[in-house]
Amino acid sequence: MATSALSWFTGGDSKRPGVLYPYAQWWFLLCIVLTWVGFAQSYFAQIRTQPLLHHIHGALMGGWILTLIVQPILYQQNRIRLHRTLGRWAVYLLVPAIVVCAFLMLRSMLRFTHIPPMFVNHLAFLDVAGLILFPLFVGLSVWYARNTQLHARYIVCTVVLLMPPALVRAAPLLPFLRRSFLFDLNLIIGLMSFVLLLLMVDDKRKGKLYAAYPVAFIANTIVGICANFAQDWGWWHVLTAWIKG
Repeated sequence: MATSALSWFTGGDSKRPGVLYPYAQWWFLLCIVLTWVGFAQSYFAQIRTQPLLHHIHGALMGGWILTLIVQPILYQQNRIRLHRTLGRWAVYLLVPAIVVCAFLMLRSMLRFTHIPPMFVNHLAFLDVAGLILFPLFVGLSVWYARNTQLHARYIVCTVVLLMPPALVRAAPLLPFLRRSFLFDLNLIIGLMSFVLLLLMVDDKRKGKLYAAYPVAFIANTIVGICANFAQDWGWWHVLTAWIKG
């Protein structure tokens, strides 16, 4: 019984041949662990004093990654109908809720934060970009639902987008990453571009470079660079003033 349950979770006896990422669930599980480490002090250690909006935001984001842990297992076990049903619920209910909640979190930060303006504008620029790119990549994964190669890769891109906030908070655990917040932030964004680059190299090694990772790489890199200059752009201040309401 225990062996059977473990095989179901790992996909070790997968009934579906040619699975693109047979260990995807473990990588997504690692993302959950890194998120917990990153938010251990700033959120979990103060969980009773955190606003309700933060709890909802955390639950929704965690729910998305948990969904992505379950989805590859279902696919590996050839439970396609359940895989698609869960995917529809996640896309049509969870994703809109994530976007709305993230927008409210952004507005709250712009209205009430005591962080220096340079940091606020940098973070807000990344958040606005995430509000655009996250649903875009989810939408592309739905559009290419019948194309497993593109569908799976665009889903992976959504997780790469979600990781910087947790990784930046976890960065000070390493002594050489205790220089400055902006240094760590730029480094983590660069790390995400590097991860996407590695995924592109892996695709090329396997024989074909699909569009998903290059698109995400270009978007992530441009956003990461531009965030450093948002403070100096008039149109950006107009936009943030509109968001604050």
